[in-house]
Amino acid sequence: MLRTLKRLFGSVFTRLLATTVIAGFTITIIVVIGFVVIRVHSENSFQRNLQLYAEYLADDVGDPPDPNRAKEIARRTGLVIHFAHPEISWQTAPLPRLLNIERAWIHKLSSGMQMGSSKGQHFIRIAHGGGVLTFVPTRNVHHGEEAIWVLGFTALAMATIFGAAYFYIRKTLNPLHSLKMGVDAVGNGDLHHRIPEAGCTELTELASAYNQMAFQVEQLLASKEQLLLDISHELRSPITRLKVQLTFLTDEEARESLGCDVAEMENMVTSLLESARLRNAAAKLKLQPVDVAEIIQSLKKEFKESRPGVILGKLVNTKIKADAEKIRMVLRNLLDNAIKHTPEDGDKILVSMEEKKECLRIVVQDQGEGIHEKDLPFLFEPFYRPDLSRSRKTGGYGLGLSLCKAIVDAHGGRIELASTVGKGTRVTVCLSTQKREDSS
Repeated sequence: MLRTLKRLFGSVFTRLLATTVIAGFTITIIVVIGFVVIRVHSENSFQRNLQLYAEYLADDVGDPPDPNRAKEIARRTGLVIHFAHPEISWQTAPLPRLLNIERAWIHKLSSGMQMGSSKGQHFIRIAHGGGVLTFVPTRNVHHGEEAIWVLGFTALAMATIFGAAYFYIRKTLNPLHSLKMGVDAVGNGDLHHRIPEAGCTELTELASAYNQMAFQVEQLLASKEQLLLDISHELRSPITRLKVQLTFLTDEEARESLGCDVAEMENMVTSLLESARLRNAAAKLKLQPVDVAEIIQSLKKEFKESRPGVILGKLVNTKIKADAEKIRMVLRNLLDNAIKHTPEDGDKILVSMEEKKECLRIVVQDQGEGIHEKDLPFLFEPFYRPDLSRSRKTGGYGLGLSLCKAIVDAHGGRIELASTVGKGTRVTVCLSTQKREDSS
């Protein structure tokens, strides 16, 4: 929960939206303060005008005040006029129900006139004709409803503005989402992924720069791979000549030692070329119905003399469309890696299968030395080995897992690896159970 909140409030979108909201409220407050200042500055002028108007009405009513004249003024102005005198009192209409003059807030003006307010109802009092004249403006009966409508419209307008700002900001920042997807895709090895160059000028330039960077990285890696392939092809001829020359050595011990080195070089070159060939889109797979369980059982016999050994868990007798030899190569490499990195007196390597929807899962689990988390993202790259010493004890050239991934990718499947140092490694191969057309 804390991580989600931190991510939410740390996002650019949330910050921009919060900035918009804060700016809106700040502008509103400034406008309100401005109106208050204007009102304060204009209050003296308003009070003078009001005083003159009240005096004018008092003179118009007459002295002594004439009730009939007061009714005519009340009809024209919409005021309720009340006259209080020790001997006579009258009013042109009933006072508003909420008005309580006795408990009203009173403000005395310099002229002796009084302004009062009670529960939102205002009035003016002035001494006249030996008594007190009170002018009370009447309220529209629909005033409350109109106020509610005004407030509702204001709230709706603000919600509309903020909603529009929300969607506009999200649309403006949408290219950043595409950029993140592009970074994730490249991070997962998809160097062909490109992002649309859309949005405002800065984001368009950023997308263009990203696409250019991805293209250059793709070209550099392609050049590197092509260089390795060219070298590998060129090495085949001298390796063949070395093998021929070794047969003429009279020193049997030297011939055997050099022969092992040459064989190792040949295996490395063969593995590199095979890995590159399978990564090529034109790689040809001999697809046929394959029972993976049979392959696993045959490999168990093949590794019966290897320690700590192999045990079988649940197997599934489901045939899939695949290249049997390539799948065998994948499983052999995974078992070979697991055995190399598990002590001879350790737990046996467990191989199991599970059929999921449209997928056959093959799991190879060992309880060996495990792999550091920092190495996991690079294990499927050619020539990468966590063992920096590259000792012959662990063997290999860093091509095994790269070759496995190339084969699985060529089958339209996926391979995943999870490991904990000191507890072991778990490799999962997922192969599609759907029918596929033969590769050509």
